[in-house]
Amino acid sequence: MLDTEVLSRTSPRALDVVTPLGDVRFAVRIGGWDVPAKPEHTWGLGSGARLCRWRHRSVRLDVLSGTTEPEQPHVTRETAIFRVLAREPLSEFVVQAELDAPPEDVRAGDGAFTAGTADAVVSVGGPATEMLRHCSRAGQHVPPYWSAALPDDAVELDGARLTWQLPGVERGDYAELWVSVAWSESGDGPARAVDIDPARVLRELTQ
Repeated sequence: MLDTEVLSRTSPRALDVVTPLGDVRFAVRIGGWDVPAKPEHTWGLGSGARLCRWRHRSVRLDVLSGTTEPEQPHVTRETAIFRVLAREPLSEFVVQAELDAPPEDVRAGDGAFTAGTADAVVSVGGPATEMLRHCSRAGQHVPPYWSAALPDDAVELDGARLTWQLPGVERGDYAELWVSVAWSESGDGPARAVDIDPARVLRELTQ
């Protein structure tokens, strides 16, 4: 994803995103391996983003995360881009994002949810199944064989927990998944802000 030789090491920490309504926590499983919450290595970028890396005999996982400016005013957004590089054939790629202790008001979206109180609105979202199929057919972000392998329920929503249950990745291939968390004091800005162009956000984070 990036040349780490020119980056500065920073202290590893979990990918949790702190929002006004609580933390958004991530969990990842790849080919039966439950990825630890804390990365093996972390580097800082000039944009303020960080690159986290986990290594396993069968896979390398890089996660680039940071804050970028959404088009919606008065909205804060943080995005995590997960990139799996398969060293051996992988049977699955699962990413979960959950708002810890959410309020009662949680509304579902397409590959997203929005939670709100009188004081704040938080949205969490990423690509829906059809978007992943489109990327697969276009040869972007995910393997071309995913277009036929993705089930209709690849993206599951249970309250304030999103789960991407994605197909396997063949040896030497890679797959990317992006998840954004956005919040503001009120309005529908956060819900629109998590619908991102991953290539554009990647460029902004690596500038």
